[in-house]
Amino acid sequence: MFGSFMDPPRIPETLWSALAEFRYAIRRFLDFSVRATRREGLLPQQHQLLLALRAAERPDEATVGYLASRLVIRHHSAVGLVDRMARRGLVRRGRHPADRRRVIVQLTPRGEATLLRLTRALLQEYRTEGPVLVRALERVVRGARRPERPRSPRADRPSRKGRKRS
Repeated sequence: MFGSFMDPPRIPETLWSALAEFRYAIRRFLDFSVRATRREGLLPQQHQLLLALRAAERPDEATVGYLASRLVIRHHSAVGLVDRMARRGLVRRGRHPADRRRVIVQLTPRGEATLLRLTRALLQEYRTEGPVLVRALERVVRGARRPERPRSPRADRPSRKGRKRS
């Protein structure tokens, strides 16, 4: 009557350790990033905002709404974040050149320099710890099973013994 949606799927024992290892790798990865960000005098969300501004494909798309979306926060939270960063001289607000009603957010030279220092510090850690994180995620995605050996193409063909000649 209740169907299979009520029955949780069986989780293989090996998947538990893979999930734990993946979460641990994420925590280590993020912990380093947070510590490096704080050494620059920033909070993690401030770093994310600087990065989102720098990565915006077009400078005129970097509105507060765009930043709220990229940081997965509410619009009013993004307004407060931009206000605090503008007071520190890391970003500035400006009017959209074509639509004066729209406000865009831009990096200042100080914000750009801060982001560059932080990115250089983080890149080495990403190169070192990134592969660990990728391997942990691959184990979870595979369901913590050992990877199957690739089968020989011949294994899919019937043997010559059983084939009839035409």
